[in-house]
Amino acid sequence: MYEKEEAKLHDMQKDLEKLSIPEDELTQAIQQGMQIAKTSKHRKKRSFKRIAWSISIAALLFITLVTSIRVSPAFAKTVASIPGLERLVDLIQYDKGLQAIVDNKYYEAIGVSQTKDNIKFTIDGVIVDESGMVIFYTTESPTKLSSGDYGMIEIFHNGKSLEGSTEYGYPDQENKKYRTDKIIFTFAEQQKYISKEFELKLNLRNEQKTSFSIPFTLNKDIQKGKVFTINKEIIMDGQKIVIEDIILYPLRVAVNISFDQRNTMKILNFEDIRIEDERGEDWSSIRNGISSFGGDDDYQRTFFLQSNFFNQPKNLFLKFDKVQALPKEEAYMIVDLDKKKVLKRSYQNKVVVTNISDHSIKAKMKVKNGDKRFGMIYEVKDAKNKRLDMPSIGTWFDEENNEANWEVELKPQKIVNPVKVYFSDYPNYLKGSTSIQIK
Repeated sequence: MYEKEEAKLHDMQKDLEKLSIPEDELTQAIQQGMQIAKTSKHRKKRSFKRIAWSISIAALLFITLVTSIRVSPAFAKTVASIPGLERLVDLIQYDKGLQAIVDNKYYEAIGVSQTKDNIKFTIDGVIVDESGMVIFYTTESPTKLSSGDYGMIEIFHNGKSLEGSTEYGYPDQENKKYRTDKIIFTFAEQQKYISKEFELKLNLRNEQKTSFSIPFTLNKDIQKGKVFTINKEIIMDGQKIVIEDIILYPLRVAVNISFDQRNTMKILNFEDIRIEDERGEDWSSIRNGISSFGGDDDYQRTFFLQSNFFNQPKNLFLKFDKVQALPKEEAYMIVDLDKKKVLKRSYQNKVVVTNISDHSIKAKMKVKNGDKRFGMIYEVKDAKNKRLDMPSIGTWFDEENNEANWEVELKPQKIVNPVKVYFSDYPNYLKGSTSIQIK
């Protein structure tokens, strides 16, 4: 029954044996994990002799890993490098909202599989709310899996594809016959479901172009968002910002903000926007996932935060201090794709374009204090002000050179050069800070 789990644990053990883990931190973590197990109100007394070896090892590993990840960033980084465990680190360390979902049993196990071209794709479990969905999956093959890239990923409900943004990673599992990871969907608008039935459709970019179409049904009720109407106007460094409303979902918090068209600066991002309770505990921006959506007019944006949906604080405050902004005439670069030339550089020339092709642009930027968030692109428009389709935007961080890198790929289409490349992040800030009580 547990053959697959045992095989995975043996593979993980081999990977662990190759890694150097701080002995003191690991010992301390294990001791804390044992203490947690002893004091848990929900524990059940049973003899370890009666438990199968695979279950015992899995439980011990889970307690040890969870505690170690929480108390030791160095250990968390080590664990994240092990194939299949980066998902655990994401859940525990980087998003308190996801951890609250697990703690409150809102995560739902699915276990539905489909096999095509000798490749088995399993939906392990899902988290669904009105704002989006997270699908945890495992891919298995009798031979080594190639790239984890996908040609198409869509979620269907009632025969309709749910529009929005889709994100997935490239887990470092190239030499394995299985891959486990997650796919994050952020819907473009709030969904009102008429049933609990969904279907995942995706294509692999392998030689066979393998495609899957997997229906699944939820048992748990889908939680509805909690709406807080704010309509609060703020003046920050001469720029008018209106906090319209805040919606709390299990997966994320949506903060809907609008900007006065007469502002001289284009507001790019709220670098440290957060929700804070009366005890000072905060829920910050989404780290692994879409951090914001923008309206077509550039004057309305939705910013996403980690969720405190399952908490019951007496008071809640929306706070932000570091608001990224650029003069409107400096909020973009101009690039000629035909001539492979930058016609207008970035503000204070902080972004350096490293490569230009007919349908892609690569660039880099020096950052301070190892900050990996800069360099993202908001949109690209051609000379006729037409918004160009961008199938993908890749970002990565060069730790050795302390550089944020990005690459935007444009869909092959008729492009009237030159194009304007607009920033969604840039290290230039408004002066001031804000605190608004929302509860």
